[in-house]
Amino acid sequence: MGFTIKSEGSKRAARFQSDELTLGGVFQCPEGQGSFPIVVLGHGLNGLKEWTLPDVAAALVEKGIAAFRFDYRNYGDSEGTPRDEVSHHGRIQDWQNAITYVTTLPNVDEERIGVWGTSLGGRDVLAFSWLDRRVKAVVAQAPLIKWTLQSAAAMAGYKDDIAGFQADLAADRKNRALGKEPKYLDFVRPSGDDVKAAFIAQLSEAERRHYSGRITLQSYQPTTLIDVTPFVELLAPTPVLFVLAEQDFLPGQREAHEAAKGPKWLARVPGNHFSPYVESKEQSIAVARDFFVRVLLEGRTEFELGQP
Repeated sequence: MGFTIKSEGSKRAARFQSDELTLGGVFQCPEGQGSFPIVVLGHGLNGLKEWTLPDVAAALVEKGIAAFRFDYRNYGDSEGTPRDEVSHHGRIQDWQNAITYVTTLPNVDEERIGVWGTSLGGRDVLAFSWLDRRVKAVVAQAPLIKWTLQSAAAMAGYKDDIAGFQADLAADRKNRALGKEPKYLDFVRPSGDDVKAAFIAQLSEAERRHYSGRITLQSYQPTTLIDVTPFVELLAPTPVLFVLAEQDFLPGQREAHEAAKGPKWLARVPGNHFSPYVESKEQSIAVARDFFVRVLLEGRTEFELGQP
């Protein structure tokens, strides 16, 4: 990171329950005594708690805010099968159970909880925070707003072959019912995934610890929750910050921000969907950190980003 972190506080691995599964996380707390505000952090599609989240956590802790990052079910240090499969309903449960877990910690102020999600994680926090009023501040970075049949097929590598995508999903479901292994896809396809490939290529060995390079086909299964914009409209009065990359390919992000009734903020950073993890990471983290400082530490809901 470009800005210097003077203290990362105390850090420890944690385990918590989500439905019948035990999930893994890392709790990070500022030094000293007290009851600290906390931000729960989750990554995106096929993302792991070792990706980007340690830098976000360190930036928060230095300012006096605790952080908890976790792996979703079926990933990393968390239980669940099939491995490397996104459970869209399960992720929401994992977020809310992670929030429940941090409320049990003695040095956490459960009245000052924030959430930070990126990409599919950004979609998650927008989908549930209106309903879970334990959340007092929301950051959605490069959020996936619309999960349509067409967008899901494109992300899975089927482009305009919607019929083929649906047929393969159905065949895979049937094979699973017959006891066969799930169908897996390469997370980075041989062609057409240059931006994602560049992001994966720059990951360190530690960040790759649980990365398999694959994802189940069913991870791209369209859900009945096509568009989270209606939930963004219900989020007020919870403060929300959208951190958007200028050349992001995901549709509906600016419209979702416009739909929020406030208090709301919008920060734009250079680059594409993956830039907030790489060349725009410092700027993306700084603006989210400052937002949480204003809302959770100072109790402010009227301020300009970048101003003291």
